[in-house]
Amino acid sequence: MKIGDLVRFVDEPIEGHITSIQANDIIGVTDDTGFEIPVLRSKVTLVHGNMRTVEDDMDDVVAPSNLPFVSKGIFLGVAGEQKEGLAKFFIINETSYELLVSVSEVSGTKTTGVFANAVPKHDFAQFYTANFSAVGKWPTFQLQIIRHTRLAQIQTQPISKEFRVKPLDLINSKERVEMLNDKVWLYEIDKIEEDIGLDKLKSHFISHRPKGR
Repeated sequence: MKIGDLVRFVDEPIEGHITSIQANDIIGVTDDTGFEIPVLRSKVTLVHGNMRTVEDDMDDVVAPSNLPFVSKGIFLGVAGEQKEGLAKFFIINETSYELLVSVSEVSGTKTTGVFANAVPKHDFAQFYTANFSAVGKWPTFQLQIIRHTRLAQIQTQPISKEFRVKPLDLINSKERVEMLNDKVWLYEIDKIEEDIGLDKLKSHFISHRPKGR
């Protein structure tokens, strides 16, 4: 078991996500109310959901469909209401690629893996939970994503970037994501970063420099 896993209590009708690993085989489980409940590891079971395998998705690649191939649209989404305490982090795949995703938590020069799985095309996966009360201490994530398809497409390079949600980001409006049936703070992961370049930067300032009198 690891932080972010969805678990169910053995003796009570409670579900929640692991938000801390404590001593003496105790884990902290935060339910939808935002409260963290300490419980023995042996008193919970993992809940597996939205964990489709490559074999499950084979029927999608037997033959090309008539729909256009969507090459852009990989997002990180954060759902939840700040007053309720619990934030849920998602990888949202609106593309026609199957994504092979690894997410690690960065601490100094070291990283700790928190999620590794395939995210099918036009699908999503939750990879982390955190409390809004500790938003200033939310981790920096290292995202590594490989885009995979059995259809002939222009070659893509793996995505590798660090990402962190800042407290001021939560001032922005949420956007509705239909596949989640929810509004989330949305961040585009496969956005092409424009490299202005030194020459372009110089020409920009020169062209905008006030003319002498």
